[in-house]
This record gives sequence, C-alpha cells and structure tokens, in this order.
Amino acid sequence: MQVTNFLPDDYLTRCGIRRANWVCLGIAAGTLLLLGVAVAFVLVRSWAMAGMRFLAEAQYQEASRQIEDLKQLEQRKAGLLRKVELSTDLLERVPRSHVLARLTNHLPEHTSLTSMTMQVEQMKVPVVPVDGAADGTASPAAGKRAKGAAGKKQPRVIKVKRVRFRLDGLAETDVEVAEYISRLHSDPLFETVDLQFSEAFPYQEGVTMRRFQMSFLLRKDADKMLEPSATEPPSATEPPSVADSAPSAKKGNS
Repeated sequence: MQVTNFLPDDYLTRCGIRRANWVCLGIAAGTLLLLGVAVAFVLVRSWAMAGMRFLAEAQYQEASRQIEDLKQLEQRKAGLLRKVELSTDLLERVPRSHVLARLTNHLPEHTSLTSMTMQVEQMKVPVVPVDGAADGTASPAAGKRAKGAAGKKQPRVIKVKRVRFRLDGLAETDVEVAEYISRLHSDPLFETVDLQFSEAFPYQEGVTMRRFQMSFLLRKDADKMLEPSATEPPSATEPPSVADSAPSAKKGNS
C-alpha cells in the first residue's frame, strides 16, 4: 500500500528549527531573569551594608564625643582635687598670706621676688621600727635578736605629702642671694632650701642684675609652730595655780 505525503519536504526541518529557536529563547530569558535577580540582590545587600556602615560611623563618632567629654570631666576633677588638696594641706593649716609675708620680710635690700609657685609632692620616708631595747626594757639577748631581724628585714617605706615652693627673683649681686638663702634656712617654717641657679640678667639698659631661682619645703609641723606658745607667762588676771599656792600654804602652817 502506497502512502501519499502531502507535506512539503522541508516542513519537518523547519519545525525542528522553530522549536530549537523557542527553546534557546526560553533559556536566554531565564538566564537574563536570574542575572537580574542576582544583580538586584547584590544592590540591596550593598545598600543595606552602606546603611549599617553609616550607622556604625555615627555611633563611633558619638562614642568618641562621649569619651572626650569624659576625659575633660576627668581633667576637671583632677584639677578640683588638686585645688582641694592644696587648700587642705596649706591654706587651712598655714595661710598663704602668712608664708608670703615671711618670704617678703626675709628679702634683703635691693632684692625682689618675681614669681612663686607651690605644689604637693609625695615623698617616700622610711619608717624606723620601735623596739623594747630603746627604753632599756628588753634583755640583751632580745636586743641582739631584734638587731638581727632588723638587719635582715628591709625598712618599711611610707608616702608622705609635702608642700614644695619655688621662688624666682632678682638681686643686685650673689651676696644678697646668699643672704636670702641664709635667712630662709634660719626660718623654722622652711627646710631643704636649695638654690637652683643664679645668672646674670639684663634688667635695663646699662643695668645688669642677678636672676635666681630656689626651692624649699614647708615643714610638716609648720601649723604647730604658728600656734601660740604654751609656755607664755600667765596674765595678771589669771588666778594662781595650785603649784604656786602650795608653798605659801606651807609657810602659813609653819
């Protein structure tokens, strides 16, 4: 039986080519769609990361500003504590006006002060242990043992706050500077008077003076030295003490 084909000879070929074109077009469209989704996802992530970075930078700047404010508060606190420390260590115990008056009264002739500064220093002072051998109550053997233990054991060191002054002034010659140092040495309120330097200074045209600087410490018991002496004679209005009236009473009984 003979089959008659009424289709053109290239019909099947063209259909195959058409199907292949549609398949390629679908693959290309899917690829472009996936590529667009990937690009959009990358852009969204980039925008999100940029927003997070901007927020982190803003928080970092805010934290830096708070740290700077805290540092300024700490500096102000340290300054206030130093002022309070100076006030409690010097102004309340020994008035600054009294110290300045003493320094001015000790100035020799043709000598003047240009500046004065003070600061609180912490100095290490060794503590000597007190044993019974000092007052004679300990036995010789105990004294030897104490000496041996003291030789092996290191002395204890404590920190003591001392007030140091620094003076700058002008004088005609080094004689006035030496005289001023000698007067400060003899003052019971000051100790460890040291001359830092003394050099020629052109004061005016044709006039040369000596510029000097010295430092000294305020004694620890300076406030006690300023108190009125307890050995002052009693005034005429005070009643006689028992010790003064005892001899007269004995004379009366005799």
